[in-house]
Amino acid sequence: MTLDNLIRYNENLTPIENQLAQYILTHKDVVEKLSITDLSEITFVSKSAIHRFCKKIGFNGYNELKVKIAQDIANQNTSVQQIDVNYPFDAEDSPRMIAQKLLRLYESTITDTHNFIDMIELNKVSQLLNSAQIIDIYTHAHNISIAENFQDKMRSIGRMVNCADAFYTQRCMATASRLSHVAIILSYSGRAYFIPSITKTLYKKKIPIVLIGKAGNNQFSHLFQHRLYISDQENLRNRISQFSSHIAMQYLLDVLYGCIFNLSYHENIKYIQETISIIDDRNLNE
Repeated sequence: MTLDNLIRYNENLTPIENQLAQYILTHKDVVEKLSITDLSEITFVSKSAIHRFCKKIGFNGYNELKVKIAQDIANQNTSVQQIDVNYPFDAEDSPRMIAQKLLRLYESTITDTHNFIDMIELNKVSQLLNSAQIIDIYTHAHNISIAENFQDKMRSIGRMVNCADAFYTQRCMATASRLSHVAIILSYSGRAYFIPSITKTLYKKKIPIVLIGKAGNNQFSHLFQHRLYISDQENLRNRISQFSSHIAMQYLLDVLYGCIFNLSYHENIKYIQETISIIDDRNLNE
C-alpha cells in the first residue's frame, strides 16, 4: 500500500498528525532528504510525536517512513500512463486504439490495486482461508463470474468454496454457516443491499468475514475481521462498464489463490497431478 493510502485510510490520526501527514505527502522529495530533527523544526512537531505518527501508520520509526517515501517516488516515476477508467475510449477510436487503451487501463488498475495491498493483512487472510474447511463467497450477480473463477481454482486443489448470486441462497448459506467456515464478501462499493443482513447473521455466528472492495468505505466496519482493498478509481454510476473494478477484483483473488497455493505448494502440485485425469476426462490425444 502506498504512503498516501496508509495515511488516507487511517482513522486514528490526531489533528496535529493530520497536519504532519499533509506536509509529508505534499513535500515527499524534501522529506526524503530530511533528518527527523529537520522535519521537527520545519513542521513544529516534536520528534516524539513524529515517532508516534510513524508507528500509527505501520512503521517502526522515521527511517522506515523515509524508505517508503523513496519507494513511492520510484514507483511514481515508472508508473503506467494514467487513463480514464470510466470512459477509457472515445467514439472515434479504432479497434486498435480500444485494445491499446484497455491494455493501459488494465495495467493501471492492477498497479493501483497492488499499491493498495497491505502485505501483512494479505498474509493473515491467506492463512485464515487456508485453515477454513469451507469458504463462502457473497457477492452481486455481476461479480459472480469472478467468484466462480476463484471457486474453480480452489476446487482444483481440493478446497471447498461456495458462491451464490441469489439473495435467498445467500441467506440460507449464511444461516447454515459453522465455525469451520470463513466468509468473503466481494463488493466494490461496500454498500451492496445484501451486506447488512448477511454480515449481521455471520457476525452473530462468529464467522470470520473478509471484505474485498474499494478503500474508504467504513460502513459496517466493526463486522469485518479483515479487509483487502482494490483500486478505487471507478465511478459507481458514471462509467461505460465495470472494466476497472472487475480486473482489480480478479487480480486480488488470483493473488489470494497464489498465496494459499504456496502455503502447501508441493502437496497442491501432487493433488493436481493425481486428480487431473478424473477432473478433465477429455481425450487430448485424438
